[in-house]
Amino acid sequence: MTRRSERVPPDPYRKARFREIARAIVAKDRHNRKYGVAVDTAGGIASALEKAYRDGVQDARTGSSPRIEQPDNGPVEWALIPPRPRNAFWSICLFTLSRGDKPAKGGFLVPAVTERGTGGWKLVVPGQSYEKLIAERTIIPLVRLGLIETAPDHSLHQIVSKRGEDTWNLFFQRGGQYPEDLTDL
Repeated sequence: MTRRSERVPPDPYRKARFREIARAIVAKDRHNRKYGVAVDTAGGIASALEKAYRDGVQDARTGSSPRIEQPDNGPVEWALIPPRPRNAFWSICLFTLSRGDKPAKGGFLVPAVTERGTGGWKLVVPGQSYEKLIAERTIIPLVRLGLIETAPDHSLHQIVSKRGEDTWNLFFQRGGQYPEDLTDL
């Protein structure tokens, strides 16, 4: 009877890191194809797989355990927010909470219909003509993570939650340069 090898438990940070590597490979492939440059997608994938294998072997040797999952009530690690919702969350926070010590503008999301005729949300910022449409499927993960919530005084408005504010503030304490700070895990 053979002994089953011990597996290293999944690590959400490692997964986020490799998803970003995969996105970079796909983006480079699309860019190179668009401009007629030589494409080596297989080489990029092979390098990523080799790195993943080396990391897995190293983790198995050292017995390192994965980082602890996000608590349900604290700020969310920026890199663990899915990419499209992360982009939308960045825009929402930038226009509603501002950066650093600048005063918050107090914007909110209202239900809207996108150009494609699907459900969505419109970012409304008081005192500005800026109105951005965001697809509902982009907002749902932010609600699920607790970064966006229904406004307490208005059932149709969505606002950045306390957890969302904490996530935004933590992001800026660590540098706040998006997307440059994204893969600094």
